[in-house]
Amino acid sequence: MTQDEAIKMIIEHLQGLFPKTCPKCKRRFESLREFYLATTPVGRPVSYDLKAGNIHPQKPLGAVAVSACGCGAALSLSSEGMPLFQYWSLLLWAKNETRRRSISVAELLDNLRFEVRKRVIAEGDRGGAKGDRSK
Repeated sequence: MTQDEAIKMIIEHLQGLFPKTCPKCKRRFESLREFYLATTPVGRPVSYDLKAGNIHPQKPLGAVAVSACGCGAALSLSSEGMPLFQYWSLLLWAKNETRRRSISVAELLDNLRFEVRKRVIAEGDRGGAKGDRSK
C-alpha cells in the first residue's frame, strides 16, 4: 500500500461518518470537507492498537483524531466501523512506514491528518467530499 492509497482509504471511511452534529451548539456538518473547514485540530491523533503494538486486533481499540468546533466542543473522528481487514491493512502499512521513514507513530499520524485534511479541503467542488453537492 502507498501513502496515497492509505489516504484514500481513510478519507472514504471518514466520509461515511457524516452528517455529524456538534453535541454542544448543534451545528450540523453535512460533509467531511465542511467539518474540516469549520473545525481546528486538537492534540495528536492516536492509534491505540499501534500504541499497543497490535496490528491484527480481533477487537480493535481504534484510532481517533479530535477537533474543536467553533463553539469550543471537542468532536472526534475515529476508525470505528471500518471493516477489520481494511483496518489491519492500514495498521500494517503504518507500522512499515514508521520503520521505513524512521519516524514515530505520532509523527506518522500527524502527517496523515495533515495530508487527509489538505486533500479533502482542496478537492472542493470536484466532488471529493461525500455530501458536497456544490458542483
